[in-house]
Amino acid sequence: MTTLDRRLSEMGWKLLNIEVINGAHAGSIYRIDVIDQENNKAKYIYKEFAGDRNNEVDVYGKLKSYIKPFSKLVKVWNSSPKAILMLDLKMPLKETFKELPIRHKKTLIEGILQKLSYLHSLNPRKAANELPTHFITSEWREWGLDQIKKLCLRHQWAKSKWIKTIDYPYEQLGLTNYMFRSPLTLTHGDPHLENIFYFEEHIWFIDWEWAAIGSPLRDITIMLQDIYELELIQFAFNSYRGILEVKNLNISKDDYRSDFNHLYIDHTTMMLAWEIEKYFQGYTSEERVKEITEFKIGEIDRC
Repeated sequence: MTTLDRRLSEMGWKLLNIEVINGAHAGSIYRIDVIDQENNKAKYIYKEFAGDRNNEVDVYGKLKSYIKPFSKLVKVWNSSPKAILMLDLKMPLKETFKELPIRHKKTLIEGILQKLSYLHSLNPRKAANELPTHFITSEWREWGLDQIKKLCLRHQWAKSKWIKTIDYPYEQLGLTNYMFRSPLTLTHGDPHLENIFYFEEHIWFIDWEWAAIGSPLRDITIMLQDIYELELIQFAFNSYRGILEVKNLNISKDDYRSDFNHLYIDHTTMMLAWEIEKYFQGYTSEERVKEITEFKIGEIDRC
């Protein structure tokens, strides 16, 4: 009997079918069909974490009451191998977002922003004692520079001047010394479109590994990393400040823009490095990584 079979049996469930979900994951992910204790058939996602990437389990333990309205988590196993069980939410937004008409994209973005605003307006007092506080560090700068250098060695279209584009804001603008100006809130930490689902007419988030106390603009600038249209980026930027005001989270225009720009540069550098890494691992085509790299370098330069 496998660990999964045993765990389901202890719940009074029976495993009918299991399918491996391939990808660049921090562990092993499976889509499973089960019969529950009431003899109902249902689909779930079972995730076993890699030994060095199981922080998400601890986060769920610390933030259970906070996360419940935002997640379809069913069960957490703290014993080895650490794992979680969640409802199968079907496809992440990233898989369908690109092909949608612009008006539908704006509707989805507004829905995501509204959902994040509920998270950001929670009283973080208890969470603040349980979670780290997020600051901009040199981690993504170093990874981004390393990835661009590797890309330059492999392809002629990769430009060495991109190294200076990444280096400049960290070196000359003191990105790593920046102190956030907006009120600190509970943040998801990784809500790009691959971690966001639209299911049963609601927005849901998965992968809370990087949850922390930080600027609410942290989540917005990460969400935008899977969006490649300037009109939509500007729409999200303009919309979210108004949404926060309705939730009585008032941030001055200058402070809002300052937090956004600093975090957007850092997270664009982070996602650029990750997209290049996915290309090196064979998950992305050369044509696509070229498009992504040129766009994100342009966004860093624009900020």
